[in-house]
This record gives sequence, structure tokens and C-alpha cells, in this order.
Amino acid sequence: MVIRNNTISRICLLSFALLALLWLCACQSKGANLDDESSYLAEIPLESVLGNGKPTLAEFGWRKCIPCKEMRPILEELDGEYKGKVNIVIIEIPFHEDLAEKYGIKVMPVQILFDNTGEEVDRHAGFLPKTQIVAAFEAIGVK
Repeated sequence: MVIRNNTISRICLLSFALLALLWLCACQSKGANLDDESSYLAEIPLESVLGNGKPTLAEFGWRKCIPCKEMRPILEELDGEYKGKVNIVIIEIPFHEDLAEKYGIKVMPVQILFDNTGEEVDRHAGFLPKTQIVAAFEAIGVK
């Protein structure tokens, strides 16, 4: 009887391990974890918008950073509200380490506001409320 119970325990353990492995593979094949999804704002190259004559708000962060995740919907909302007036981009640091180094990014998120000539006019580290971003836009003449 002891041998039989031990065999059943091993079969159950192997079955559980196999199911866990199958679940993990299915999740990875779907790109499953929604928290890992990037924003469409991360697809915009910073260099291309700095020279287009509009102010630019660039956030340096990463999709797994909690304050960055909290900033994403705010930035997407502002992008809709200020469409055509301000460029808003997200720079995902692991994919753009060169830009992070160029701008001296040591923590995340960091938001940098550039004027219409591409010159840095303001910088903030950490979560930045929408009201403060709007105030920064107004301070450089964007309404």
C-alpha cells in the first residue's frame, strides 16, 4: 500500500508540473501578460519629433516600472488632448540605453520637457500628476 500511494503522489506531482509548464508556454506564446504591453507612445522616435517645431514631453521609463505604468494612461490622455500642439513620447530605457545615457537618466520614470527648438526646459523624476504636466505646458506657452 505504501508503494502504491508513493506512485500516485509522483504521478500527481508530475501532472501538476506538466500543466504548469503548458500554461507557462501558452502565456508566452500569446505575449500574455497585459502588464508587459507597451504604449503606442513608445513607438515614436524621440529624435524625429525634437526637430519638428513643437514642444516635446519625453518620459524615460520601462513598462514594468510601477510609477511608469501609472504615468502611461496620463500620457496617452494628454497625447489626445494636445494632439498637434505637443509631442509626447515614451522612451523604454532597456531598448534605448544610449538615449538614457545621453540624457543622464539614473532613475525611472524621468520626464523631460523640451521646447519647440528641442532644448530641455524642465525635468522631473518620479510620478508626475497630470495637473503639473499641464502647468508645465502652459509655462512654455502651450494651451
